[in-house]
Amino acid sequence: MPLFLIILYSLLSGTTRSAQAQPAQSYADELSDRARSEAIAREKPWLALLHYKGGRSNAQGHFFLSPSGAAEPEAELEADLRAFLEAAPPEAPEPPGGSAAPKWSANQPAQCRFPARYAYLKRRLAIDPAKVPDQPCPRFQLFRDALDAESVTLVFADAFINNPASMYGHTFLRVHRRGASSSLLDYTINFAGNPDTDNGMLYAVKGIFGLFPGTYSTEPYYMKLQEYSNIESRDLWEYDLALSSEAVAQLIRHAWEMGGASFPYYFFSENCSYQLLTLIDAAQPGLNLADSFGFGTIPGNTVRAALDRTGLVASRHYRPSHVRELLARRAVLDEPEVRLAGSVGRFEPSARDALGGLAPARQAAVLDSAYDFVRYREGFSDLPKPALAGSERALLVARGKLGQPPSGVKAPEPPPLEAGHDTARAGLGAGVSLRGGFQELQWRAALHDLPSDSRGYAEGSQLEMADLKLRFDDRDRRPYVERLALVDIVSLSPWDPWIKKPSWRVSFGVEQAKELRRAPVDSMISDLSAGFGLSAKPDWALSPLFFAFAEGDAGAAPALAQG
Repeated sequence: MPLFLIILYSLLSGTTRSAQAQPAQSYADELSDRARSEAIAREKPWLALLHYKGGRSNAQGHFFLSPSGAAEPEAELEADLRAFLEAAPPEAPEPPGGSAAPKWSANQPAQCRFPARYAYLKRRLAIDPAKVPDQPCPRFQLFRDALDAESVTLVFADAFINNPASMYGHTFLRVHRRGASSSLLDYTINFAGNPDTDNGMLYAVKGIFGLFPGTYSTEPYYMKLQEYSNIESRDLWEYDLALSSEAVAQLIRHAWEMGGASFPYYFFSENCSYQLLTLIDAAQPGLNLADSFGFGTIPGNTVRAALDRTGLVASRHYRPSHVRELLARRAVLDEPEVRLAGSVGRFEPSARDALGGLAPARQAAVLDSAYDFVRYREGFSDLPKPALAGSERALLVARGKLGQPPSGVKAPEPPPLEAGHDTARAGLGAGVSLRGGFQELQWRAALHDLPSDSRGYAEGSQLEMADLKLRFDDRDRRPYVERLALVDIVSLSPWDPWIKKPSWRVSFGVEQAKELRRAPVDSMISDLSAGFGLSAKPDWALSPLFFAFAEGDAGAAPALAQG
């Protein structure tokens, strides 16, 4: 082709593209002017989609199209509008054999990267579909089809005192699939921190000060049940949310666009539960769940906040842990049958003859309990140990040959989370000591202690943080710190022939070394103590919980010899 024809073609095609871009640019200006005049960028729904708190957003990663979007919602709104109106090349389809719930990608048109923002602005500004047609988004469509959301449930996993990251419990969302025959087929939306260290002290410091990132994830519900209910023996409470169909759809859109974001993970404030509330707030504006929480966000309190919103929680369901089900099925056996179930679960050869002497219904009850024991004792790995697989299969075959229906035994439902006392506590007191009369002021930020009513909390557990006692006595006529427990944890697991968990405690804080016989202001020491032991709960009505510990104690203060 002659050179002049090439130049002419380039000029004409450039003119054509410019003519096509001009109306879109003009319409973008019109929409931006309208958004500015109505101050849409300062409205709660838009700020919720950007996860603004205190005048800015902590979102990081591929979450903003404007360089100043984290601090200027107007700039982000205008950048998004112009990107939504741009003629973008179609997105490449997901290759065959990909994940059932594909991952978010930054290599998408803006409408596909941020479908929740696009849906909101399209509705709020009444964007003309003839001027701004919807672009195909195959990756998001696959994600939306995989979840096929009909409703959403807020799930609370009981406190797991043996894991610092789960001591307060954990919340996540279960997305109920339309027409699914079992909730095991549902998906979950979860927010969690991604620690980069195995060092416990460094983990705590980074978690407190937000020094590692937190991200959203989506995975099948059965995997969460395996983790929480089976492996960690935690009860689950499911709270069905009465969200509108549009709110459910918007929540799925927003969950997709959160795939490109991360947030600083703060153990005490902007944690797993807080970030889930922001997701719900973005889906259904007006709930303002996250606004209820400032410095401290305790997972149980976020559930209470949802319950406080009239009509938000439609129903509640209890899902017992594997251990609770094990204990319930074992409870229907008499003592000889319990011993026999233990022998069967240990695959002792002598158990086979003893089992044959029972009626079929009793054999079934013993085998059900024995299988529970095997699964608990051996763990819940996907692939059982080769030596165990054959014995486990033989146990299941023996159970199947009996022709007996499932036991139907259900674990008794404990008091729900909301039946428990509030997490913070204030107190006033007065008394007499060897120093004379005194008055005391107490404040505890969280959570629960052994003498308190255990309804709604894990029985035999204590978790106190930031528990301060200020005292004023009549001798010195000046206030002093009687005790400051930064952390005080007790875990009492009654000894059981099948469930052998140690009891332990650890505490760290400031207290009075009264044996120094000095004035209180000169007797404060930093104290660290820890201990292991045993606990037991007899099978009596209203029986007490007995425990004994062997403890070690260390202190540091100028008042002590050599500090």
